[in-house]
Amino acid sequence: MSSTLIQIVGFIGLLFLVLSFQQKSRKNILILMALGQLIFMVHFILLGAWTAAGMNIVGTVRTLVFRSREEKKWASWKYWPVVFILLFATAGLLARESWLGVLPVIAMTIETTGLWLKNVKRLRFINLFPHPFWFTYNLIKGSWAGVVCEIFVFSSIIVAIIRYDILGIKSPDPS
Repeated sequence: MSSTLIQIVGFIGLLFLVLSFQQKSRKNILILMALGQLIFMVHFILLGAWTAAGMNIVGTVRTLVFRSREEKKWASWKYWPVVFILLFATAGLLARESWLGVLPVIAMTIETTGLWLKNVKRLRFINLFPHPFWFTYNLIKGSWAGVVCEIFVFSSIIVAIIRYDILGIKSPDPS
């Protein structure tokens, strides 16, 4: 597959991730995030970035479980974050990448902590911190879609924090 097509797949994932943090409700943030992660999983598999692919496989499942937290009793089990953090560490070890593979594991650990929270303001704030780790990994691995994604998602979170959390702008989102 051509490198251009591989990057296009990543840019489609980018679109979903950027849009995710512009959602007012936690549920909508998480469903768009899961779609973006699934698409990025394909991107990273095609790129041969196995740690990132593993992080996105586990991340997609984690995001969908966390999305179901208010609706399904099994999804509100208080140990889910620990389970997913251990799965991220395991996926990172199985990928057997250089020191570079530690960066996505750290990023997903931070992100898991933020996504578990029900408070959307805190969810957005904590999810600022994984992006420098992902940015560095993507830059070194040659995922240009990933590099741009980290810049756009980080910026999107900042915009959402300003719009919703600082200025208190109301969204037409009914959820």
